[in-house]
Amino acid sequence: MPPATVLLSSPPDSTGDELRKLIASAGFAVADHLLGAPPAVDFAPVVCAVIEVGARPEVAAAQTRRWRAELGDQLVPVVWAAAPEHAVAGLDAGADAVVARPVDPVAFVAQVRALARAHASAARVAVRAAEARLLGDQLRKAIGQLEREQEMARRVRGTFLPQRLPQVGAARFHAVYRPRSRAGGDFHDVRRLDEHHVGFFVGDVVGTGAAAGGLLGVFAQQSVVMKEIGDFGDKKYRVVPPDEVLTGVNRQLLGLGADDLPLVAMLVGVLNAKTGAVALARAGLPAAVHVPASGAPGVWAVPGPFLGTADTTYQALGGALAPGDRLLVGTDGTRPDGDPGPVGSDRLLEAAAKHRVLTGPEFVDAVARDLLAHVRHADDFTLLGIEMAQG
Repeated sequence: MPPATVLLSSPPDSTGDELRKLIASAGFAVADHLLGAPPAVDFAPVVCAVIEVGARPEVAAAQTRRWRAELGDQLVPVVWAAAPEHAVAGLDAGADAVVARPVDPVAFVAQVRALARAHASAARVAVRAAEARLLGDQLRKAIGQLEREQEMARRVRGTFLPQRLPQVGAARFHAVYRPRSRAGGDFHDVRRLDEHHVGFFVGDVVGTGAAAGGLLGVFAQQSVVMKEIGDFGDKKYRVVPPDEVLTGVNRQLLGLGADDLPLVAMLVGVLNAKTGAVALARAGLPAAVHVPASGAPGVWAVPGPFLGTADTTYQALGGALAPGDRLLVGTDGTRPDGDPGPVGSDRLLEAAAKHRVLTGPEFVDAVARDLLAHVRHADDFTLLGIEMAQG
């Protein structure tokens, strides 16, 4: 590696031999420059500039100011070798140090070496700053790409959410959905299965706002099979019980073979709109809340692990909705803290009891407003209401 270069600017009436020898003795290469010469200097290889002022302090000051203007933010230390009475002029003009004439050889060499080290340190900082700017640009591009992917995932996922919910017999459905993250992980649907049976489900990809989480919700939603076509005796189809629905979705998720998949929570139900008989199965989602036409609301709890964690089966809970009864199913986003858990939300029970005099969409909307007022997180919010209308 060639030695670092020190620029030595001397007046015409000085050879600069003394300073040149001292600079060379310190291990630097010397580049000569005529003090006051107008051409611009190539400072790329220069680690320090030494000005032999002599009897021309005004010329040295003008040259120093010009160099500072040319260098801009680039750091090249400048040291004056000048009479003591010129020290203030040198510092005012932009010199970093002034070595008094006659120079002390040891002090002069130490000063040049110190300024060269300062230049090397500044150069390393400049390289790191450039790397940081490059990394920042790359990071901004990556974030922009991620945001575009999340927006695309949100749009794709939105196409799979129902725009209208079917009304079958006395069964009425109303959903309140509030996306609170870019990609989102909540999904829900209500499907008419035959003349009397209606299937419904609410799901949540837990703990993720990434595009992959939203698309995983789409995959789970598309994996839901609530009606099988085939030869089933006197029928050409069968309504799949909710526990089997969850088992099927669970196996589909396990079949992805991906490591570190987000947790998927889900509650599935099948309602007989004629008799009010309902069956539920749950996988990690908060338990449903039953709001009878008369009496206090209560939790319909049934155990069930999150989907995609292990090859397992699920249990079903049977119940009945009498005319005027309602059932509320919400994701973790309906809870104030947004945390998943095995039991129903006390806040949901309180809100259901508070607004139970309302019916239909007004009841679900009022409960949702009450819950949203206490939400302190960015999880998606989904609340599905099922009601058996009174005749």
